[in-house]
Amino acid sequence: MASMSPHLLRWRRFGTREVREARAFAAAGGIALHANLFKLHGHETFHMLGPDEATLVAAGRELGLPQQRLHRSRTLHFDLFGETLARALARCEGADA
Repeated sequence: MASMSPHLLRWRRFGTREVREARAFAAAGGIALHANLFKLHGHETFHMLGPDEATLVAAGRELGLPQQRLHRSRTLHFDLFGETLARALARCEGADA
């Protein structure tokens, strides 16, 4: 899949038990924000997934994340928390403006 501009893609939030759904959404061309069980100092954290590395890096850049924060594990992702997470969640479908 060719890299797409993240602002043209659908962004969607997924719960902690929706890992498969989040991966499928990202593989189909969206930006998936998947709630993580891990809490950072008591605050929620999310993984951000995308359809390909270039698109995911571009989405991260739009949120102010450097490419060096990309995790290259089984599933390419960025860890989101704090203000970066708030900006990402605001992009999701159905988010309050």
